[in-house]
Amino acid sequence: MNQMELQRHVADGTLAQAAEQLQNDFTTAQSNHDAQKSAEAANDLGIVLWMQGDNAAAREYLNQAQQLFIQANDAAGQGRATGNLAQLEEREGNGDAASALYMQAADLLHEGGSFQDEYTTRKRLSKYYITRGATMMALRETVQALRVKPNANAWDKLQIWFFSIPLNLMGVKA
Repeated sequence: MNQMELQRHVADGTLAQAAEQLQNDFTTAQSNHDAQKSAEAANDLGIVLWMQGDNAAAREYLNQAQQLFIQANDAAGQGRATGNLAQLEEREGNGDAASALYMQAADLLHEGGSFQDEYTTRKRLSKYYITRGATMMALRETVQALRVKPNANAWDKLQIWFFSIPLNLMGVKA
């Protein structure tokens, strides 16, 4: 299910219909032994279930999506599933698990060459750190996010330089 379809289901209040469609897609992909399509359907189904408030089922499908993306040898897909799981953990108040999952997701997205998603994930991790008072870690993640940002402009490069000053003074590698 693409982003536009999901947004339409959210706007129309038809998430149950989306979940049913994704469950059918997942079952079909499983019966066809298609790890990639199974992983994508499990990831999307996890997101929809999470939006419906069924966090336990969402976590189960997102974990399953991670494993299926590993089978499909798709690091970027695994990173997206891990990032979704990180958001779920953060919203449930499991901060330690969320931060570790965000870091893992960013590394997987980098490995998979999905730099826009890595940028977004590192910005989320930076925001997470700043809300916890970890300013240097937030700056470090912001610098790393800006370094992988697609179509970075002069302002982004200036921010990298500026934010690197306190990191270098504190001996933090960015």
